Amino acid sequence: MREQKWLRPARIIISILFLAGFCFIFSDVKAKLPSGITLFFTFFQFLPSVLKFPHQPGIIASGFFLIILLTVFSGRVYCSTFCPMGILMDVLGFIKRKLPIRKKRRKFRKPLNFFRYILLSVTVLSLFITGIFAISWLDPYANFGRIASNLYQPVFIFLNNMISKLLIHFNVYSIQPLAFNIFHPLPFFAALSILFTIMVMVFFRDRLYCNTICPVGAFLGLISKASLLKIKIDSSSCTQCGKCQTSCKANCINIKEMHVDETRCISCFNCIQVCEESSIGYKKSRGMKNETINKTDQRKRDFIKAGILFMGINPLLAKGEEHHKEVSQDRPRFCTRGPISPPGSRSIKHLKSNCIACQLCISVCPSRVLQPAFLEYGFTGMMIPRLDNQAGFCNYDCTKCGEVCPTGAIIPLTKETKKTTQIGTVQFRKHLCIVESEGTACGSCSEHCPTQAVYMVPYKDDLTIPEVNTDICVGCGACEHACPVTDPHAAIFVYPHEQHQTALKPETEKVKMESTEEFPF
Repeated sequence: MREQKWLRPARIIISILFLAGFCFIFSDVKAKLPSGITLFFTFFQFLPSVLKFPHQPGIIASGFFLIILLTVFSGRVYCSTFCPMGILMDVLGFIKRKLPIRKKRRKFRKPLNFFRYILLSVTVLSLFITGIFAISWLDPYANFGRIASNLYQPVFIFLNNMISKLLIHFNVYSIQPLAFNIFHPLPFFAALSILFTIMVMVFFRDRLYCNTICPVGAFLGLISKASLLKIKIDSSSCTQCGKCQTSCKANCINIKEMHVDETRCISCFNCIQVCEESSIGYKKSRGMKNETINKTDQRKRDFIKAGILFMGINPLLAKGEEHHKEVSQDRPRFCTRGPISPPGSRSIKHLKSNCIACQLCISVCPSRVLQPAFLEYGFTGMMIPRLDNQAGFCNYDCTKCGEVCPTGAIIPLTKETKKTTQIGTVQFRKHLCIVESEGTACGSCSEHCPTQAVYMVPYKDDLTIPEVNTDICVGCGACEHACPVTDPHAAIFVYPHEQHQTALKPETEKVKMESTEEFPF
């Protein structure tokens, strides 16, 4: 199997490209990257692709199907090549090997199948109660997104600004300073806890997360039992030197019995690289000497079980709105007016049913109006995006959040559709306005309104005061963000729609240019 030695270098190159791609995506603070790049990398993520397919069926959302086919053909290649969390664990493992600490020799460990499949079953059953809340906190891509958005991106912005300040001293302005996002303790400490947990697992048990906790890994492990190609040991040439066992990150090679646990093997190909006798590598699963009819039948049953499980999960995810409809309709106790969901999310129920809180939309929002929620959506809506008009306002012609959303929680909108999507309507409290309370001229809300849903009308003593037209308001929050009143809240603010509506197009007056015989100057 010497001809298979190229598999590990190829896997490493692809992994580096994917990790670099995700770093670029979460560094796109000004939303300058083409959306096609983001769609390409998120296409290969399993759970986001499954969630996206019911809303955007077609090639763009069929990544999960490709991953299943790849697993059926060659095992869990996804876990070590395309999964950003898996690649991050490889980076942490590389750092561990370089540290001057005593390292334990890797050995075969028995699988924790009881815990692994119980956790998978409980996660699937929780879809009936909490929707995708539980599974989103175990999903590898969602957890990587939280780490990248709350830990990596601030470091990137800090380094960018340091370099920008340094170059300014040399009259070089090619690198512009970037604004930091608002600090939220919950997402920060949640991401820090996830990273710390992953680091502990990697330092003590390598891929324990992938083979015991991750629901995607457990599901793909079931399918890999019936894969056409498997990592096998050739007993006729194997010297039982144990190098393959000590190189295995998944602790799934039992050199004494010359057996590889295919349900835990993540196809990292380390074993193939270190084997001097070329006794380990991909072989066809059928026709092996050690395979029996019972094992073949068992593989078929496991594959059927995995198919039934997937067929059960997919409708639950697609119809998640119905499974926690009652929870979604309850207005959160800790928010007086309820949260404002992003344009393209259709409704609060749709957002909660499909958002895994990877926070990619928050990372690329150019105006920083998207912020992670705390209890505004209720407990099961923690850390999913909401509009915070104190932090910013939704740009009138910006559609970036829908373009980058990997799950279909925020549907892509055209700019024309976005301009009539009504996520809320403006509410004006006259007694809070400084024109009324202080007798001071102000028109900030009207000046910033892109549709002129807020306009000024004569008041008294040559003052003008705002008046609103809710029919053409889209709820962008520009008026609220510009309002100088903040106590107890802005004098003009957006009241959210739980179900998004369509606003009327603002009337535009045609200005007639009077012709003159001669330009005056």
